[in-house]
Amino acid sequence: MFPQFGATAESLSKASSLVLRIGTDAHLYDDPDDVSIGPLLDSRFDSEKVDALKRLLALLAQGSDVSQFFPQVVKNVASQSLEVKKLVYLYLLHYAEKRQNEALLSINCFQKDLSDTNPLVRAWALRTMAGIRLHAVAPLVLAAITKCARDPSAYVRKCAAYALPKLYDLHQDEDITSFEELVDVLLNDHSLGVVEAAAAAFKSVCPNSLFLIAKSFRRLCETLPDIEEWGQIVLIEILLRYVIARHGLVKESIMFSPNSMLTFRGGEDFAPFSGGLDNQHGSEMDMACDPNMVTLMCKCYIQGQRGSFTQVGCTNSEDDNLDLSLTSSTNEDVDILLRCTSPLLWSHNSAVVLAAAGVHWIMAPRKEIERIVKPILFILRSSQASKYVVSFISNFIISKLSYVIKLLPFQFVFI
Repeated sequence: MFPQFGATAESLSKASSLVLRIGTDAHLYDDPDDVSIGPLLDSRFDSEKVDALKRLLALLAQGSDVSQFFPQVVKNVASQSLEVKKLVYLYLLHYAEKRQNEALLSINCFQKDLSDTNPLVRAWALRTMAGIRLHAVAPLVLAAITKCARDPSAYVRKCAAYALPKLYDLHQDEDITSFEELVDVLLNDHSLGVVEAAAAAFKSVCPNSLFLIAKSFRRLCETLPDIEEWGQIVLIEILLRYVIARHGLVKESIMFSPNSMLTFRGGEDFAPFSGGLDNQHGSEMDMACDPNMVTLMCKCYIQGQRGSFTQVGCTNSEDDNLDLSLTSSTNEDVDILLRCTSPLLWSHNSAVVLAAAGVHWIMAPRKEIERIVKPILFILRSSQASKYVVSFISNFIISKLSYVIKLLPFQFVFI
């Protein structure tokens, strides 16, 4: 009816957007190709190099392929300007794996930056070197990780932990002693972020070297509530595997149900503790339990998930009479693991809740198993991914339906 008002509103909208963009780099996204990037990268002025690199990163953010500028970008890694160096490394981190031969030409610059006074530069150099997945530079990358694992900066040590799995992918068939030593150093770090990254490296590099957990087990348990949520999930799995392999299953746990008889016997060292630990063994005894479940559980946690199943729900026939140790819920390691995972039953992250509930399901005595019912029912009611919880609690509901029935009047469960 009044077209002039519409035109005025559109003009005001454009003007306000322009005002908001003043002093920002948003204009780079309008037309990143509006200038010649190549000559700017070769400029002797750092300001022009910065402008060209920002335009390249804007193109990257839009999904464009700008790998043709790699040779011009990589030579700027020796720049004395921290802003230029930062933008160069952001570009290299994206293309180092795709243009490995060109990146190899600047390996000396990367090694030099490992001794830079700025911890960010040291971390960028290590991350870029780890991205060059060539066997020829693997020894140099290992030396860089070894150096950065003892760096005074926690951020650099964290990057060293995350670089270990990348290097291990190139050396899976070789001796992992050097990798185990680095994981051991990082697991004993005082920084929570480094410990979290070291746990992820342990799971990827040497998941069956559980003797590395022994000397820092208590401290790792005590740090559980303080580390990042997704790191908690990885660390809980490692600590649970350690306790089962070190001490065996808890004889008072819900895992032992009156279905059949299975003989548990101590007296043989577990393979994960070939590093020299003394194993605690119980006497030979008969316990009422479900043999299939116990065999699968212990084989999975002690020997690893790979090879634990011939097919879903079936065990290998030669493992039916697996000899295992039993322990009590009063065991010191079992007790501290249960205590430190109890607060995580009410975590905001449903995956953390399930991981903590799994510990109590396997290791807690029957009389204390009720504590996991409310957290599981709560996330079943409130989580968007409740369908993934159903498979976890089905066995629980079947085996201990009485616990759930008492709480159902207070829950609204939708499956």
